[in-house]
Amino acid sequence: MARAPFRRARSGTGLCLAAVSLFLALPVAATAHGFHGADQAMYQQANEDFVTGMLAAYYDIPVLLGLIAAGLLSGIWKPDGFSSIWPYFLGGIIAGAVVGFWGILPPSEPAYAAAIAAGLLGAAAPNVPGGVMRALFLVLGIVLTNAVFSGYEIWDIPLFAYIGVAFSLNLGILLPAGLVWLSRTKLPYGWVMIAWRAKLSWIVAIALMSMVLTMKANAY
Repeated sequence: MARAPFRRARSGTGLCLAAVSLFLALPVAATAHGFHGADQAMYQQANEDFVTGMLAAYYDIPVLLGLIAAGLLSGIWKPDGFSSIWPYFLGGIIAGAVVGFWGILPPSEPAYAAAIAAGLLGAAAPNVPGGVMRALFLVLGIVLTNAVFSGYEIWDIPLFAYIGVAFSLNLGILLPAGLVWLSRTKLPYGWVMIAWRAKLSWIVAIALMSMVLTMKANAY
């Protein structure tokens, strides 16, 4: 699977935070800020690095599927469950960057496994203890971040690309978690959660098919 380039040439609180953060992260022309010369060039480069890093986390299908599955899982687990496990996911992001730069894990297989595991757990909707969920989200943070940074050296990536990656990893979970929270609040019917669990089963099926196709392509 081709790696995404990092260089230029190359509470319902969750939903609100995700929406506001997404708006703030949208690329804005540097001229709107009245910068000139070197200042404008620096702003443009920082903006491009941030957006490139933000998109890098979504270039890999297993990372995208894993983020969506994890967000839906947290929303199904508890109405505002992500707030209690978010710190562990953040710790996983930091550890995953280290693992990725060291090349300890392959990039795709663990991420696919994480997406499938989160999807199956959310679709089954068992009564999972908080400690298990915290450990799961720590592992999710590690393997998904590893998939983004694997194959790179730490000095290959600009500072604002790091910020973009961290932002996108958090947004990728906050948004689906917030959507589940909103639906549970506005539509307190049993079929709503059944629908979300069905969507997770689709994500599992997509992840399985994508993993098989990827493994088959890598075999040639």
